[in-house]
Amino acid sequence: MAWELLTETPALLKPGHVVHFGQKWPAAFAEKWFRVAIAQEIKYSVSKIVGPNATYDLDFTKPASGGVNDTYLSLLPENAHSLYEILMGIKGPMTVYPRYNNSFFLKLETALCQPDPTDSRLWMLGGYTADDSPFASPRLREHTVHDQTPPQLRLFNPQRDNDKGVFRFIVNRCKVEEIKNLQTLSEQEKRVARELKEFEVFTW
Repeated sequence: MAWELLTETPALLKPGHVVHFGQKWPAAFAEKWFRVAIAQEIKYSVSKIVGPNATYDLDFTKPASGGVNDTYLSLLPENAHSLYEILMGIKGPMTVYPRYNNSFFLKLETALCQPDPTDSRLWMLGGYTADDSPFASPRLREHTVHDQTPPQLRLFNPQRDNDKGVFRFIVNRCKVEEIKNLQTLSEQEKRVARELKEFEVFTW
């Protein structure tokens, strides 16, 4: 529930792997341990042409009408026992900003020091490009579950002409089963478990 930039393309979760959710996740997952029962890797690419110096929002939420439109990514599970592990690679000139609750996630503490595509000093703040997460070897990772706050991606084209961004998603669709008896977990499994990060605004 928070995009993270890794130093290299990570290995995907496999059957038998253990994951641990923090307290900010939906109640069905919060502060619980799960084991991956089934994992299915699915590749999914989306392309979008954006006008010069313009932005465009991609949303993980299904439209209220129940239909499908080109602003919607099918990257939020509908099954309560599913976990999506998502890697995203970028091709093209776009800068991509992660957003939650219609606000920027990556920003600094000084007032108004947040991503702003209209400001030449701030348009690269908190944004990811193809240099950060190449199309062929993605390094950006996100996790999603049923009924969570949907992530959003704001695209910005800094070019003087219309240009296209292509976004490659590797979706590891996992069926997970709760480990209710934690005594069955070894200390080694706890040490190597995937700790799933969560979106949180720092308040100190």
